[in-house]
Amino acid sequence: MPPPGRVLVVDDEPFARQVLRRLLEAGGYPVVEAATLGEARRALSEGPEPLVILLDVLLEGENGIDFLEVYRASGGLVPVLVTTSLDDVETAVRAMKVGANDFLLKPVPPERLLTAVANAVERGQLLLENRTLRRRVREDAFSRTLVGESPAMARLREEMERVVETDVSVCILGETGTGKELVARWLHENGPRARGPFVDLNCAAIPETLIESELFGHERGAFTGAVVRHRGKLEQADGGTLLLDELGEMSLATQARLLRVLQERTLVRVGGSERVPFDLRLVSATQRDLHDAVRQGRFREDLYFRVVVYPIRVPPLRDRRADLPLLVHHFIRKARAQTGRAVEAITPEALVRLEAHDWPGNVRELENAVQRAVVSARGPFLTTADFPDVEPSGVPRFGPRPYPLRTDAPAEPQAAAPRLPAPVPVPAPPAAVAGPGTAQLVTMEDHERAAISEALKVVGGNVRAAADRLQLARSTLYRRMKALGIRETG
Repeated sequence: MPPPGRVLVVDDEPFARQVLRRLLEAGGYPVVEAATLGEARRALSEGPEPLVILLDVLLEGENGIDFLEVYRASGGLVPVLVTTSLDDVETAVRAMKVGANDFLLKPVPPERLLTAVANAVERGQLLLENRTLRRRVREDAFSRTLVGESPAMARLREEMERVVETDVSVCILGETGTGKELVARWLHENGPRARGPFVDLNCAAIPETLIESELFGHERGAFTGAVVRHRGKLEQADGGTLLLDELGEMSLATQARLLRVLQERTLVRVGGSERVPFDLRLVSATQRDLHDAVRQGRFREDLYFRVVVYPIRVPPLRDRRADLPLLVHHFIRKARAQTGRAVEAITPEALVRLEAHDWPGNVRELENAVQRAVVSARGPFLTTADFPDVEPSGVPRFGPRPYPLRTDAPAEPQAAAPRLPAPVPVPAPPAAVAGPGTAQLVTMEDHERAAISEALKVVGGNVRAAADRLQLARSTLYRRMKALGIRETG
């Protein structure tokens, strides 16, 4: 029996669609029809993914094979059977090259049609299982590379998932220190070019006189000091991924040459005449607003549309403060492994100070601060004394207790003197109880247990409301409750 799903039939002839529908439904396959490629695109975008696509070649001035090529390039994995009344070997060869699973000549015998569809469905199921497995592996890699479970990080992960299995050019936008290079490496290591090289070039760190040599390479004797042939970054990245970091700092002259090279997919080394082909995925990163740079004439518009095919914005740390405890404990473990210092955790008061800071240098600044604190710590717990350079940039969200409640009280009148909200009592977790003369400590699990328990208590055990209060996905909250042994109370 066929698995649940439907077959999308794309053909501009009503009679042909009717015949295919009858044959497929007799074989147990529900059918959705599309008379044009526009209707096919809507069916693919609006409804559930079909089991198989039956695609005609000639569709009232449109070409089905061109549609298939674009569909495959955008990451589409549904098996496609190309149908045509033209007995043309060249058409068949091109269809198979751009990603068709089979080529059927009209009129298609019923047995041939149902066999081809059954084989395509089986292949599609295998691809789906493989894709699901790869997605789980990528999620695990994401959690190790980009720490955080806030809504902002969930949105970032979704955006990265959309393009990771494609070859489109990606532009990573974000402030300094947000982790743009980590995003680029994740896209490479989990994408179709993972077996190729990952090459990066910081466009702001290379002098203008050397940038073209670094990008395109140079021949021996091209200039003073060029004693050997040098392969540029574009050549080095052949078969893999090239990251152009700080792309917004590139001069207009270099932009013009880069545009031509990207269009032609061939380069000429400085001082040479040989045309060298290359094949790579281009990922760029910048902290500048490239759209604004285009308006000001500092960045070429044609290059902008070439490199910013799919923009991904990495959120600054101030927009995902809920991730700060996770990041701090991650950096403590990392610094402990690097330095050998026996630092176990951070006191609630020190965490409050970190929460109140704006972190203009984002995650990189936080990591450096934690690393300095681990090196200078005189005990197993990081305290406020270990963060002398971290000053509150505003009113902290938390009082001097682990994870107090956020109050929804109206803002103080402007005339009134600013004052911190009174700490909301939160039961201290068992690990926070210490003997006389020692700093109170909560571990990461104690932080989470205290926060989740108090949030559930306040909302009467409503997990959805508690997840909203904690700025977590409901599935994440359920998973953490199970891991921490917290039972639902309502």
